[in-house]
Amino acid sequence: DLKKRGLAKIERVAKLGKTSRDQASSLLVVLYFREKRYAEAADQARQLSAKFPRNYLYRIETADALVSQATTTGKIKQDTDSAAEAYSIYQSLLRDKEVAGTSAHLKDLIHFKYGEALMKTGRNDLAVTEFLSAAKTQEADEKLVTMAHLYAAQALDADNKRGEAMDQYRLVLSRPDAYDARVQARKRLAQGR
Repeated sequence: DLKKRGLAKIERVAKLGKTSRDQASSLLVVLYFREKRYAEAADQARQLSAKFPRNYLYRIETADALVSQATTTGKIKQDTDSAAEAYSIYQSLLRDKEVAGTSAHLKDLIHFKYGEALMKTGRNDLAVTEFLSAAKTQEADEKLVTMAHLYAAQALDADNKRGEAMDQYRLVLSRPDAYDARVQARKRLAQGR
């Protein structure tokens, strides 16, 4: 099959290549993720992260793959080693002053991605805190702030805190739109009436 042969070629370049090894490894992270081969995606991203410690994206990709690995069975397993490792990665990124200096809008993204990880693993109360931290980050991206409020509302809804969720949905409607955030907020507000 063509797809398998192409993947095998990229894997060979990632292992044996001289000039394109890192690019092939980066591509493998994406391809493994699409194939739901999360453990392999995490391993590739870990290797790249070790080789390029100042590139925070490889650490985020590692954490994303670990969270997906922890939640693949259809049942939330929030206390797995994979989820714990992902949480640890996000916490270290938030503490890492060297990484924070690489991008003006890094902290908002890390809080947001950490919130997503927590929400995917059923830790909605902690997810709300991270989403609201993303929204409050100085110089945060406007669209990310809108999405952070939407996700905070969804996490609050999941924790049966409907009143607080409604406040967050209303806040989404007062902000610049991002993707279909306002549509989702309107739907959720309409369901609360």
